[in-house]
Amino acid sequence: MSNTFAVDRAFAVIAFKRRLAYKTQWLVGLVLGGGAMLVSMAMWRELLSGGALSGYDWDAMRAYIIIGFITATMVFGAADWHIADRILDGHVAIDLTKPVDFQRARAAEYVGSMCSTVPTVALGVLGAWLLFDPPGPVSATAGALTAVSLVLVFPLAFGITYLTVLVCFWTKRYLGVMWLREALLSFFSGMMIPLAFMPSWLQAVAWALPFPHFTTTPSAIYLGHVDTRGALGLLAAEAAWAFGMWFGARLIFNQAVKKVTVHGG
Repeated sequence: MSNTFAVDRAFAVIAFKRRLAYKTQWLVGLVLGGGAMLVSMAMWRELLSGGALSGYDWDAMRAYIIIGFITATMVFGAADWHIADRILDGHVAIDLTKPVDFQRARAAEYVGSMCSTVPTVALGVLGAWLLFDPPGPVSATAGALTAVSLVLVFPLAFGITYLTVLVCFWTKRYLGVMWLREALLSFFSGMMIPLAFMPSWLQAVAWALPFPHFTTTPSAIYLGHVDTRGALGLLAAEAAWAFGMWFGARLIFNQAVKKVTVHGG
């Protein structure tokens, strides 16, 4: 067991170092992500100047935007192309001959690349806190449960990403699949606008998907829009999605490897 975790740690560290090696990309991510957050802050400050909308006033929205920045930076800053390339260029055929579980190895790499976004998140949140002074969590319990929700974003993000990457076995392309995933995630997670602003039927559609747990769940817990029991229910649903996608992906992978093509063969 210890050897297995040592292998996981090695994959994660390699992916972490690989991402940090591209310092320009890291800086661009910070500028773009931080800039988008500032623009969003300015827009919502004007929109909420007349009062609260759908349960969100300016104080709540400041915290909501920062949480959205954290989750967006973590999810969109991770290295999904590295996983897709192993399938598209046929390296997965070599991986299948190694005594290492393909999915677990890719998960370790993905989590390692997500950890490389921590400096970006830390600087962005620090800047936003100094400029906009958002409110803290409604209680210590809410703060702790929000942290748990953010930790669960790691396996949840990998599950969604890995499932979409597996589509490459059939499409032989990944760019369009990635764009579709990111568009759906941005919209149905509440990163673009809070789900509370959407029609009730669209909110129902969103909550039938895993996407709201990226932004809406941690922000709802942080802002006290749900009580402790409701927060635990949201965390249970978030964890269930992560576990469900993990085991669902294993079933799909067993069928997908039958589609492996190497040099046209």
